[in-house]
Amino acid sequence: MRPFFTTPLDSLSLLAVVVPLALLASLFGTPTPGQAQGFGVYEQGTCVMSTGGATVASSCGDGSSIYFNPANLVGGEGTTVSLGATVIDARGSFTYDSPVYPQREVDLENDPIPAPHLYAAHAVNDRVAVGLGTYAPYGLQTVWPVRLENGDFFDGAFEGYNNSVQAIYVQPTAAYQLTDRLAVGGGPIVAISSVELNQVVDLASVEPDDDALPEGTTLGELGVPHHTAFATSTLEGSGAVGYGANFGVSYQVTNRVRVGLRGTTPITINYDGEVAFEQVNQEGLQELVFVPPSPLAQDVDGDGSADPTPAQALVAGEFQGDGNLVTQDVETELTFPAQIVTGASIQATDRLQVLVDYQYTRWSSFEEIPLDFEKDALDRTREENYDDTHALRIGGAYDVTDQFTARVGYLHNTPAAPDEVVTPLLPEAARNQLTVGLGWKPIELLEINASYQLLLQNDRRGRVRSGDSLTTDLNNGLYQFGANLFGTTLTLHL
Repeated sequence: MRPFFTTPLDSLSLLAVVVPLALLASLFGTPTPGQAQGFGVYEQGTCVMSTGGATVASSCGDGSSIYFNPANLVGGEGTTVSLGATVIDARGSFTYDSPVYPQREVDLENDPIPAPHLYAAHAVNDRVAVGLGTYAPYGLQTVWPVRLENGDFFDGAFEGYNNSVQAIYVQPTAAYQLTDRLAVGGGPIVAISSVELNQVVDLASVEPDDDALPEGTTLGELGVPHHTAFATSTLEGSGAVGYGANFGVSYQVTNRVRVGLRGTTPITINYDGEVAFEQVNQEGLQELVFVPPSPLAQDVDGDGSADPTPAQALVAGEFQGDGNLVTQDVETELTFPAQIVTGASIQATDRLQVLVDYQYTRWSSFEEIPLDFEKDALDRTREENYDDTHALRIGGAYDVTDQFTARVGYLHNTPAAPDEVVTPLLPEAARNQLTVGLGWKPIELLEINASYQLLLQNDRRGRVRSGDSLTTDLNNGLYQFGANLFGTTLTLHL
């Protein structure tokens, strides 16, 4: 029997989305769908988290300026080391427009996830400071059920059901006070990434290898029901490395007003991974039989005429030997977008500080993703066409006493994913977030910060159906998403 098909479209559709997204989180933990824009994660320090992320023109004095604005490292004393984590407890659901299944609403199944951070900074003298930090400005994890309560496969599992990513940005940094008012800082970035991705593969989207059929014909057009599961796919990889830079400028306008600017260059990651396929639903495929004159009916008994042929017999050979669904290598490339942040810090009174930041992220660079498989028949390019995003952050800090500082914040960000690519992998929408936090300095050598952040996301229409083209016609339900974030950082001033 000749090879049955050339390209498992549904598998490629998912891989083309999730392989690059999977190069984006923290080595210590895997954040949930981005707490900032796109799959961005901005909670890289508890003190800054407390003010809604507004800090480009100020410093928390905990070393987090290595990421938020390296220029603000100057002005400290001695050596500072900070270690902490943000626990992200995400919740979400997808609700079908119409009750296609008895279970109309499907819930996200993410567990709470810690995302640690670590910074070390040292003041060489009054004008020079150096530091080393690890942070994860992008990240992703989404966990959806594979099957519904009645045993049917969840449509969203064909887009991805358990996708986790791990990465770490390492940034050595130097800052210099050029004049009494102007400071600059920056450093190179080394990004190291790994990934594990899982999805269900749809038989209906497979293209048969049959010269008698028009090019591009799928099994769904020949009678295979939409979302007929016949395989799962697992992609794993590690050791992807990319390089970039982070830099900042800080200027003291008056004794009470400071402005800042921070820029992060795009970082291109070339990723080498391995993908493995495993056959599932054999019983269901055995019951799905193609009878003549269906072009899928094969000559099973060798008498020269087509016989009733179970789908199981057609696909079994693809998982062994020269089949297309054997374990194989895969390569892709992703450019993490550039960021520009500008803002101001106003010392309104001796105790009250007000902060305002604006952030621009060039997500439009996320246009398409090339996929290069060991089996050339699987190669393809996936269009994404993300939009540039904007965020407004407003925060305040009030010194209640010499030991306690109370902080609050608000932030709003626009979504990167356009309407036609809102899927189980990244069900994002416009977000409003509220933050509150408390800093306690019991002794000069020790500071403890704690923070809470409430993420409120607008409901947004999206899809759980796969599609090879970008169109809102596939949108068939409503995504709801939100999260509670809890942060704690311990800082030592040595």
